[in-house]
Amino acid sequence: MKPRRNHVLCLLLLMASGFLQDAAGEPIVAKCPPSDAEDTSNEFCKCDQNPSRSNRVITIKCKFNDKEDVLLTDELYPFRNQTLMTAYVRVENASSVHVTESFLREWQQAPSIALDVWRGGNLTLDPTPEHDNIKRFASYKTFVGVGIVKCYVPEIPSMFLRDRARGGFRLKGSRVGVLREGFLHNIEEMRYLVFEDTVVDKVVGSVATEGYVTLSKRELHSWIGLRLSNVSINSLAKNAFNLTHKSDMETAMVVNSMLGTVGTGALTVAGDVSVTITGNTFQHLQKEAFKIAVTGDVKFDENVIKSFDPDALEGLVCHNHTSLERNTVHVGKFDGLALNASAAPFHESCGSPQLFMVVTPPASRVTSATAVATWLIGVILLVLVVALVAGVIYTWKTQGLVLRYYTGRGAPMYLNGRKSSQENLPNSAEISANAEAAETGVSNPMYNTTAPS
Repeated sequence: MKPRRNHVLCLLLLMASGFLQDAAGEPIVAKCPPSDAEDTSNEFCKCDQNPSRSNRVITIKCKFNDKEDVLLTDELYPFRNQTLMTAYVRVENASSVHVTESFLREWQQAPSIALDVWRGGNLTLDPTPEHDNIKRFASYKTFVGVGIVKCYVPEIPSMFLRDRARGGFRLKGSRVGVLREGFLHNIEEMRYLVFEDTVVDKVVGSVATEGYVTLSKRELHSWIGLRLSNVSINSLAKNAFNLTHKSDMETAMVVNSMLGTVGTGALTVAGDVSVTITGNTFQHLQKEAFKIAVTGDVKFDENVIKSFDPDALEGLVCHNHTSLERNTVHVGKFDGLALNASAAPFHESCGSPQLFMVVTPPASRVTSATAVATWLIGVILLVLVVALVAGVIYTWKTQGLVLRYYTGRGAPMYLNGRKSSQENLPNSAEISANAEAAETGVSNPMYNTTAPS
């Protein structure tokens, strides 16, 4: 009986230890501490309410220890029960963050809202629900901003930023699996749409449910317009970024990036917008991948196009302030087509832009040619050996053993050589290690009703 009793006690201890481990591994529900400050069970978040003129602003900053799994729920703060104008939430240094639907419903009760997740590990984003009373709320909604820095995001869902007069979205130093179609919904103006030092697998459709994005800058922000800088996007869908402007001259930039398949109209820009597309590598451009007809400056310089459909650049319209310099195009064979600018067909308004052609024939064709050349060289050497032996025999028979040696000066040597080069291009963007530089500023400028927005 005694050994059996000990065995049972051991099992109970193991079960108890397992229970404690499971309890310790549960995610932390982020909460603002009680107002009396006696309960210190949630010491990660600091929540400050500051009146700004006639407004009430809530600022919530939660810092974890790089190993906690965090749940962002409606328990963070009772937004709907407060007379708030601005709500700013920041979560930092977690191993994972789950932004739940309950948090998003509560958070968007304030007219001007922003959320930053910095160094959040695996970031899960639930779809944002429609506001409880969207018709009544529409009369005073102002701004929504989201900033994501150094996170892995499997999916950014459709309608994630929604139902505001103005919006802003920024990704930096992160990796995204899928950017869903229409992740911007009913946003009248976008202050900024920024992707920096980031890898995105797929942008599967237009980023806005309306099919276009209206840019409207404000100098208050550190970033304006569309900016893709040092990003890698494997697949950019048809009509992904369709941009127009509100009133001032806006900017659209794609710089130092690697884009895989670029669909028709993936970057479509019209109106008072300056466009800069420089230092990029495009794996494949579909027909009219860029549709650009703007009044601002246009720069399409120092880009590399690996492959392209006919009329791939036909949609890029040129004017007096257009630069098309030092672009490189890869072609399959060296013939009249390769020497003609139509090998990378720009719009007729662009004339004959400067292009560098790189001939990259298929690998199978190169292998076949090499095999044929080797066979021919072998046959020629065999014929030469036979001829040499025949000459020696003939000389021996006619002139005995006396051999004559002839030397010539300046005899030419013909060599069949091949020179080739291949660019070693990165297959993913370089991720910045400077988190502090990435985090200067916040996504929400803390609007108030007395200042024009």
